[in-house]
This record gives sequence, C-alpha cells and structure tokens, in this order.
Amino acid sequence: MDRLYEICDEMASTEQFVTLRSIMEKFYGKPISKLEGDKDYGRLKKQLNRNDHAVEYKNGRDFRDGFRYKEGYEFYFRSEEEKNELLKKDGDERRLFLTGGLQMLFDGKSAQEHLVELECVSELQNLSLVKVLVKYLGKWVISFKYIQGFQNLMKKTVHPHLLKEYNSRWFLLGYVQQEDGTWEVVNFALDRIVYNGSANDIMVHVDIPFKKTPKDFYANYFKDIVGVTRFDEEKLEQITIRTVDFKVHHLLRTKPIHSSQTETIPFDQEKGFGEFSICVIPNLELQARLLGYGKGLYVLGNTPFRQRMQDVISQLSELYK
Repeated sequence: MDRLYEICDEMASTEQFVTLRSIMEKFYGKPISKLEGDKDYGRLKKQLNRNDHAVEYKNGRDFRDGFRYKEGYEFYFRSEEEKNELLKKDGDERRLFLTGGLQMLFDGKSAQEHLVELECVSELQNLSLVKVLVKYLGKWVISFKYIQGFQNLMKKTVHPHLLKEYNSRWFLLGYVQQEDGTWEVVNFALDRIVYNGSANDIMVHVDIPFKKTPKDFYANYFKDIVGVTRFDEEKLEQITIRTVDFKVHHLLRTKPIHSSQTETIPFDQEKGFGEFSICVIPNLELQARLLGYGKGLYVLGNTPFRQRMQDVISQLSELYK
C-alpha cells in the first residue's frame, strides 16, 4: 500500500492526468491492454477505492467540475479553458480538485477571491494537516502524537470520521477505544497534533478494522452543543439569556447562538431588556460566545451554568483591579 500511495502522489503531482490504467501499469510494471480482463484489476481497484490520492475512472461515470473521460480511460475536456485551469494548480491542489475534495486548501484564495472570502487564519499551526487527514476519514485507523492539555505528549490511535472548523480552528473527531473496551468520540485540535511534514508523523494501521459511526451520528452529536466540545456527563440545560443592550439583542436575533434559540421577550425600550432561551449542553464554547457580548447580556436563573459564568466574571474582575 505504501508503494501505491507513492505512485498516486507522484502521478497526481505531475502534468499527467491520473487514470486507473496508468496507475496499474506503473504499479505492476507492465502494459495493461484491457482493464477488466487483467487478473490484478479487481485487487488494485479495491485498494484505490480506499485511497483519496487517486481517482478511479470507469467508463460511463461523469466526474464533477466539467471534465469527463471516454472509453479507454483517457481524458477529454469540454473546453480548453477547463484544461488550462486545472494545469494552473500545483500538485496538491490538483489532487484535491481531481478527488472532489477541498479545492483551494484554505489559503484564503478562491475562484472569486475578490467577491467571496471565508474567515481563515493563515498562521494557524498545522493548517496543512487538513489536506493530509482528509484522505483517512471514514477509511483508515491512524496514530499520531498529541499534546494533551498543551503540556503532556501522548500517542493517540483514532478511527477518524470528521474534520470540523469552528472559530477559525480545525478539529479532527473520531472514535478512541478506552481501557475498558468502550468507544468514545474525541475531538483533537489540529494545532496540537505533532506534525513536521513527515510521513511518519501520521501512522496508518491497515491491519486494524475501521469502526464507523451509525447514520446521522454527528448530526445528533452536535445538535445539543455550541462548537465542538461535548461532555456526556453534562445534562441539557434550559438557559435564559437577558439582553440589556438593544444592538446586542438584535445581533442575537440575526445571529443565533444555537438552533434551539427562541426569543421569549422582544426588546422593550422602556424596560431596557429582552430575553432569549436556548436548550443546550453547556461547554466552554458557549461560555466564550456569551462573554464575547460583554455587558450587553447576562444569564438568568439558578443553574450550574450561570454559577460558572459568575465564577469566570469574578476572576476577570480580580484581574482588572
């Protein structure tokens, strides 16, 4: 498999366009006259289906973004412009373009860079890991060294399922088997993974069966939280937020904190407040979102989350004395 990865990397990074036939010929060191008739076709096809570095081309299947291939597994383009646009990309961009993955590698560019821009901190550590990890998602068990709590260096073995961006920071989520044999979803901040660009930084375990999630697992996983951190020991809380600033109230109306948010009291200019309600599992991301509105709102009620907010604000107050 390592040799197959090397071939796919090499071919996808050149001016050649990768085809299943060309990969097979290089891998087996012999000309292939008829793919389906070759004894190695099924074996390599199965391997390539697990390898996002390469694109498997089979007659009759259209590919995305305007280019297709014809019988004989040779490319043709609907226009010369399409071909030239692909040739402009460097090796990594071309590979991701061909595999239908992330096209512009989060470098702040886009085909319409003067019209649309996404928030991106280009100095974020290990941003390049996004394009490395995407090929393992849902397929391969991997290991890497991780700085736990910004202090302890630990080896982690993960069944990776999802890459998620939150607040300009990237996270890898996947199953980690605990000492008692149970499985737990863990999120890993990419900037805390030890990565120096070496192939040995991310180890692939081809001998370990991959553990997938049930259908719609992550949709349900994120349903009750803000951000990416979920503490299973925490319970859903009905949290009432009182706004005391007209602008802040309307910011919350147009930019809800959570999908469960409802406006329970419209802002009353005479009384000087309005209220919203959310039903979530509290975490640090929610705490940070609310603190970001400063003195424009506060949490009502006698709940554990309100007490945590009071503790943080008291500590902040001490720092500013």
